[in-house]
Amino acid sequence: MIPLGIVFLLMLLLKNSALLPFANSDQSTSLALGFILVFAYLVGNNIKRLNLPQITGFIIAGILCGPYILNFVSESDVNDLQLFNGLALSLIALTAGGEMKIDRLRRHLKTIASIVFFQTLMVLVGFLILGLIARYFIPYFGGMNLLQTFAFSLLLGTLMAPTSPATTIAVMTETRSEGKFTDLILGSAVVKDFFVIVLFSFSLSFSKSATASSHHFDFRFLFHILSEVGGSILIGILIGGGIILYLKFIKKDVVIFILAVAFFSYQISQNYGYHPLLICLVAGFFAENFSSQGKLLISAIERSSVPIYVVFFAISGASLNLSALRQTWLLALVCVVLRGLLKFSGTFIGARLTGEEKEVQTQGWAGFLSQAGVALGMAIVIQDNFPDWGSEFMALVLAIIAINQIIGPVFLQRLLVRVKETGKKLA
Repeated sequence: MIPLGIVFLLMLLLKNSALLPFANSDQSTSLALGFILVFAYLVGNNIKRLNLPQITGFIIAGILCGPYILNFVSESDVNDLQLFNGLALSLIALTAGGEMKIDRLRRHLKTIASIVFFQTLMVLVGFLILGLIARYFIPYFGGMNLLQTFAFSLLLGTLMAPTSPATTIAVMTETRSEGKFTDLILGSAVVKDFFVIVLFSFSLSFSKSATASSHHFDFRFLFHILSEVGGSILIGILIGGGIILYLKFIKKDVVIFILAVAFFSYQISQNYGYHPLLICLVAGFFAENFSSQGKLLISAIERSSVPIYVVFFAISGASLNLSALRQTWLLALVCVVLRGLLKFSGTFIGARLTGEEKEVQTQGWAGFLSQAGVALGMAIVIQDNFPDWGSEFMALVLAIIAINQIIGPVFLQRLLVRVKETGKKLA
């Protein structure tokens, strides 16, 4: 706590000192970047001591230092630092793809596929119904027409489906868990990331086409969806092949190479309308499962990602519109409760249909509440593509993620303790 206090007081002095007139100049962005990197990292470390994910600490640090509270990081600083978004999104997706190991999934593939399908289906349908009903009762939807409400609810439901593999792995590593529940939960979380990113690609393209014109609906959007998703998968395979060749034959400056790949992948998607998350997820999956270079890839990402993730999540917190959040907190709580109920229903149906024991059917849902990188990344993409309601959407999603990131690891840890799978793995 002492280093945290020192950094905070130093920034307070710098921002208010008459001897440092650069506080509102271009140099302010450099100052903000250095401060948010150190401050958010320290907050994340202190949050971790409370058995909560570091990501939660990064987001909280960003909210505190952002333009709506302390203003250590101004609105213009937030805008200038958005360049970290593309890099972080690409690294998150590469990691998710790299964690999709076919050998790990094969043992429980039938159950994992069933749970992923029914969880996603229940969440998607549930949030579509919520949006269409809430439109008549909640002022939050007051400015939206029926088509916009449908697009909003479809995208929100898509974002509510995934479970954070990073948070799941962190809890399982900390508790040294091993066993059937551990494999099912981790396998489902990783597979669902892939499934949801593909679903998100379709949902985003559909929503953009559906809301593009208020006069007519052009079903040619199906061709555009297929070309965007198919093109993204093809580019991902090509990039994955390039990663394999580099890691196998060159092996020099691997961290710099992975960062360059991440930038390149995001730039390709921005310039030509492809989906960056899908491209990088496919590339990571291809490199992991069709070569022996998967461990080297994940190791390189881990060595380079920490400072990028710190800035990414902190800036995401700083960009949270607290004015919009004041109108959103009640809806966010409703969404968290509804998501939990739908996760329970989907897990119960999926496990029951595959003949899993009652313990998996009734308790497995508790391992699927955490939410972080992929959902947040998709929310940023939505915010950029729908300026009419993107900021409100982002505020709602950040509120939901913050709550789920607090309760999710607690529920997962207690589940693993209850089914006696903790402490089985050698440290």
